[in-house]
Amino acid sequence: MKLINVITKETFDVSDDAAERWINSCTPWEPFQASSSQSTYERNEGEAPETVSEVDETPSTTPLLQNILDWSQDLPDWIRDALRRLFAQESILSDQDYQELYALMKAENGLLDQTELSPDPLSKDHLPTTLAPESSVIVKSMGGLSHVNKISPDQELIFEPSGITVIFGANGSGKSGYARVLKRACRARDQTESIHPDASDSEAALKEPTGRFEIELEGSPQTLDWSRDQVSPEPLSTISVFDTRCARSILTDEHDVAYLPYGLDIIESLANKVIPRIKHLLDEEIEKLNVDTSPFVHLRGATQAGRMVSELGPNTSEEDITELSTLSEEENERLKELNDVLANVDPLVKAKELTLSKERLKNLADDLDDPLKWVSDAAVRKLAKLTNDKISADKAVNDAAEALRAGEDLIPGTGSEAWKALFYAAKRFAVEEVYKETGFPSAEAYEACPLCQQNLTEEANSRLIRFAKYVESDVSVQANKNQQALSDAVNKIESAKLHVGMTINLADEISMLDANLPFQIREFETSVQNRRESMLRAVTSNDWLNVSPLHASPRTDIRSLAAKQLQLARNFIRASDPKKKRRLEEERAELSARLELSKVLAPLLTVLRNIKQKAALQECQRTLNTRPISAKSKELASHAVNEELRAALEEELGALGVDHIRTVLTSRTLKGQMLHRLILDVPTETRIDEILSEGEQRAIALASFFAELATANHKGGIIFDDPVSSLDHWRRIRVAKRLVEEASKRQVIVFTHDTSFLGQLRDEIDQSATSYRLMYLERDRDSVGYVREGLPWGHQGYKARIESLEIGQQDLAHQWSPYPSEALIRELRILYSELRATVERVIQDVIFNGVVARYRDWVKVNKLKGVVGFSMPEYEAIDRIHKRCCDVVEAHDPSADRGISLPSATDLGTDIQELKRLIVDIKERRRDN
Repeated sequence: MKLINVITKETFDVSDDAAERWINSCTPWEPFQASSSQSTYERNEGEAPETVSEVDETPSTTPLLQNILDWSQDLPDWIRDALRRLFAQESILSDQDYQELYALMKAENGLLDQTELSPDPLSKDHLPTTLAPESSVIVKSMGGLSHVNKISPDQELIFEPSGITVIFGANGSGKSGYARVLKRACRARDQTESIHPDASDSEAALKEPTGRFEIELEGSPQTLDWSRDQVSPEPLSTISVFDTRCARSILTDEHDVAYLPYGLDIIESLANKVIPRIKHLLDEEIEKLNVDTSPFVHLRGATQAGRMVSELGPNTSEEDITELSTLSEEENERLKELNDVLANVDPLVKAKELTLSKERLKNLADDLDDPLKWVSDAAVRKLAKLTNDKISADKAVNDAAEALRAGEDLIPGTGSEAWKALFYAAKRFAVEEVYKETGFPSAEAYEACPLCQQNLTEEANSRLIRFAKYVESDVSVQANKNQQALSDAVNKIESAKLHVGMTINLADEISMLDANLPFQIREFETSVQNRRESMLRAVTSNDWLNVSPLHASPRTDIRSLAAKQLQLARNFIRASDPKKKRRLEEERAELSARLELSKVLAPLLTVLRNIKQKAALQECQRTLNTRPISAKSKELASHAVNEELRAALEEELGALGVDHIRTVLTSRTLKGQMLHRLILDVPTETRIDEILSEGEQRAIALASFFAELATANHKGGIIFDDPVSSLDHWRRIRVAKRLVEEASKRQVIVFTHDTSFLGQLRDEIDQSATSYRLMYLERDRDSVGYVREGLPWGHQGYKARIESLEIGQQDLAHQWSPYPSEALIRELRILYSELRATVERVIQDVIFNGVVARYRDWVKVNKLKGVVGFSMPEYEAIDRIHKRCCDVVEAHDPSADRGISLPSATDLGTDIQELKRLIVDIKERRRDN
């Protein structure tokens, strides 16, 4: 990692994670003020000394974090997102954070078409809220936790409003769950610890953890609902949180350890860690881009494609290159033509051959027109109409014949075509041979019939006249006409020449130009024949729906070939002219270059995209300028670091036992700008963690936390989660004293799992007038976080123990019988076990007045004056009670044959009361002395 100077941008390598933890910090209140004016403090390696524009040295009334937030509004969204992450994650960003920020930066600069990420810029919702001077928010309780680990939802933590609350929890008791909710709700600096539902409950896995807080704001009670995925209620953000990550120091270029107030380290991390890391990722991506155009050097030249490749750059259009490299089918054919034309040694002879070929093709195309007029769709429709007209006329004739036969018994078939032929023959004979003058039939009666040679009766003559009118009617005439028209059409179709004159030689010639075309011509010719046959069948069946289909005529394709032959002939003619030949060569060069371009289009486009990407990334490089950010950091530091802070920090260092580390406030004026730096007297040219132990680092972190609180000018509450990790017992005593002292000024909440530290806190609480509340957490088989008042048995004083024993004895006495059950006997043994431990605690705290305590490594000599000893009767009473306890408890395995009688519940009560009298006697004697 890099440790960076507060004043310059020079960097120093530190490789250990502990050093990075040392650099980062938690969320105390920001007590500092800074100007919001912009500075231009800038210097890079090898440049001239810094120059800073003049600014007003009068401190602004805007708090430091608000100043940072206001300043960030004009920054790109991805940088504001980085600020949010730095605030939430102790300035320790993961590789995934950097990858996401890099993606956001590229997206904001238009380098990503789409990304599922969207920036979450730093806002007031991510920062603690500023309290007015002397104001405070009191957290009265926290409860109703739902889906928070395995914590039981019916539990509630009640906090001492104006003193210290100590919550003890062993491993697995739920302490971390409560602490994480408080840190998230209070917008602690470290937001990296996740809050999850019960992992063992599959139904709860997707549910959102929630909770409820009771607070008091300016004397007014309020209820605040909290949920993990929503913005934390603003009043809760006024509570400051200290946990395992609290130190804000960096190694300067002079190898000094400089202290940074909360907020300034974020700006430093942005300038000296985030932006350089993003720039490194940018440089890596640029380095990996292949922008080598040498594989395409053969394409360069005087053609359009050659010029485009020669000028390949960020402004080159992919669409233009793709379009240029795409040859149509016609253009590919044209290139082949040009190659053939320009390769021929006698172009005029070739032109003549092509002209003759064109004529043969044109004649063949004309031949294809003749069959179509007989079998086209129009011809089919015409023939169908003639057929239908003939059928309609025949029906009309049949109808008339039916009418002719109606009312009279005539020979079957009368009126039919055969009958009409007979009638026409008889009439012809009559008018041509017998009745030339009168005609036949006539109105005159008794003429002879031409067929039977007998005279006609009047009735028979009338019948012949009726027959004549029928035969000569319009229906009959029209039927004859329709029949004749249909017959003529059928005859013409039957006699039509449908064969296409394509010889074998011509078919071979066409195959050379289009291999499929001869087959299409034959298919067309066959379809014409088939259609004629199906049309003629349809005349009889009148089924026109199943007339065989006609293949598309290849006439257009043949004429197109003819046109190509003509165009090619003209090209050969042009090739015989030197000037025109040069133009053909230029045309071929353009098409050839485009064809070559198409062969390398994919890799060329890849290189072009890389060129564009590189140019865009290089443009981003120019935006990754840390100078304005560093200048802003220096401007803010000039007001945030002051003598008040230095004095407070030095005082706190002394209070926590690290007073061997001194503080020095250095200042200098540059271009009217006063620059300050707070130096910790820890000279080192190597890793800080090699000079300072983890305990010293933790003590300095606590000192800086309290120093910033001291200068914050407000009374907001504070929360500590295991504050003495890595501290030795001497510094634990100092921390305990300092926490209890601070509890006299503001609300203090302490979570701990350290039994030794718990005892030290109790000592300090007992010696002060500070109000307090003690609680401990338990778990059962299914849930955790059960809240119990007071302390676990092992940490209770003798008074609390005796009270507990009396309650237990009274419950047991109510159930006792002359013949107690095994369960009652076991309960009696447990109570006697606790009584024995209480006797031992009385010896420690009452008889020896707490001079020696088992969790301490030292002896309280000043308490010796209160040790008054005890008389022999008192000793005998203590020994008797203790011995009875030893006999009853199951700590040993007594012989079953001894037959020791057990005391009763009443005996237990007597023993407890006797112990209480002994305590009273000893205390009275101490007062008398």
